[in-house]
Amino acid sequence: MMTNKIKNKGTIDIYFNNSCPICKREISIYKSRSTGIVYNDSSLLENKYNRRMHAYLNGVEYVGARAFILIWKNTKGFKWLSYLLDNRICIFIMNLFYEPFAFYLYNMHLRRIKNKE
Repeated sequence: MMTNKIKNKGTIDIYFNNSCPICKREISIYKSRSTGIVYNDSSLLENKYNRRMHAYLNGVEYVGARAFILIWKNTKGFKWLSYLLDNRICIFIMNLFYEPFAFYLYNMHLRRIKNKE
């Protein structure tokens, strides 16, 4: 069972769609400032990883807003954001905005794949 507050110990594995120009640009910022995070390209993995941001820490899966909070907790210049938003209400609101945007980016990903064929 996942607790409300995300506690980070160990290496964090992030799965993001590297073929998405917006995702790639955002992750490049995090990569340059974060510690303890391994960033993995999910563009060739099953679609669940391309539909939303996924993070794994100690065998626990974090998806969407919770994945971003986990990244921000370990990224210089973004830690304040994680402390501000790591609560149920903010995560709920973040996901309300994130889901339609992620769906749009995912559809762009599917179009890119279709155009390559």
